[in-house]
Amino acid sequence: MMIRQKIENALAVTVTGVDLTGISNVEFYIRQGDFFYQCTPEIVDKTMMQVTIPKKEADRLRATGHPSICPAQLQFAYTDAAGVPRASDVLKVPVGELLKESGYDG
Repeated sequence: MMIRQKIENALAVTVTGVDLTGISNVEFYIRQGDFFYQCTPEIVDKTMMQVTIPKKEADRLRATGHPSICPAQLQFAYTDAAGVPRASDVLKVPVGELLKESGYDG
């Protein structure tokens, strides 16, 4: 028997076309059906940010169900170096690829 438990997730998000070290006011969004989560990601370097999804929020995402809500929609918004508000394209990702299912360490 295998027991799985959803835990807090830290997603490493790789970005192309934007130098993350030169932007400000970064927000990251996850939407699935009526679920919406917004957070401020940690900028790791010029191409990578880390997004943390707390367990409480991760529990609300569904990997199965109606086809129209199964994929999660990911997007981030920011202000560029010139002070212009920008947003990334919306990326649809299967929820199973977002959620870490495992036991807790230690």
